[in-house]
Amino acid sequence: MSTELPVLVGIDGSRDGLIALNWAASYAAQHEAPLHAVHVRDDDRQHPDGMLPDGADDGSEVLDDALQELDRIGFRNAALEVRHGHPAQVLLELAERSSALVVGRRGMGGFAELVLGSTSQVCTALSTNVPLIVVPDTWDPLAPPRGRIVVGVDGSVEGQDALRFAFELADTTGAGLLAVHAIEVRESYPDPHSWFDPARQPCVEAADELLTQALEGWPAKYPDVPADSHGVVDHPVLVLARESQDADLVVVGGLGRTAFSELRMGSVARGLLYHSHCPVAVIHHQNH
Repeated sequence: MSTELPVLVGIDGSRDGLIALNWAASYAAQHEAPLHAVHVRDDDRQHPDGMLPDGADDGSEVLDDALQELDRIGFRNAALEVRHGHPAQVLLELAERSSALVVGRRGMGGFAELVLGSTSQVCTALSTNVPLIVVPDTWDPLAPPRGRIVVGVDGSVEGQDALRFAFELADTTGAGLLAVHAIEVRESYPDPHSWFDPARQPCVEAADELLTQALEGWPAKYPDVPADSHGVVDHPVLVLARESQDADLVVVGGLGRTAFSELRMGSVARGLLYHSHCPVAVIHHQNH
């Protein structure tokens, strides 16, 4: 029997929830970990008087659909259950005893509030001590992997944790890795037209230097992972969203701070969750 902490996934009876379940099962299989699928019934929201009408769905249909999906993909090491309470709050509490938390970007049961809800809820979700993976409904579990993981780097401790997660997953899955640092010129540098040599943009050179420093030691630790990096002059969300079109996963830090602007990676992560074409992993520094 596996002693690994389970991969936690929220299911809610929606197509989005089943897509997230697929991703979570694949991730659990890669790490030889069990899967814990949870359907949280927010009874107070659905029934203001707190009373369940006769014949009300007790969540068993959601579990049945999830079991059928797991049987279809051949995943056996899973536990499924129904919980009651606020979906986001229950999942965050259960995540403390899990190795990762996986949710769909949209859904019927309130899981989207983890990343698309109120500011306070988003801050709580982004500061969870386990990886938070948000799977968009555009992700196709039947499509062949692209073999590419993109990681946003900002020079912070959280950025190092994101690199660790990205390299480990790339090593496990055989994917290549692209590290990106994006900055907006106007926040730190004069108008590009005023530079004597347009081919040598000081902001890009600084970004490349930051990437070199941030990546130091990682390629040697994971020699089998093809790794590349580049600095880009643009808004980080736009850059990472573009890169996500040809990636299996985009990885970002939870609350890091860039070296060149006042923009927090928490804001980047939240913005990216709206626009990414592939799943997004938000990694928070575990000592926080």
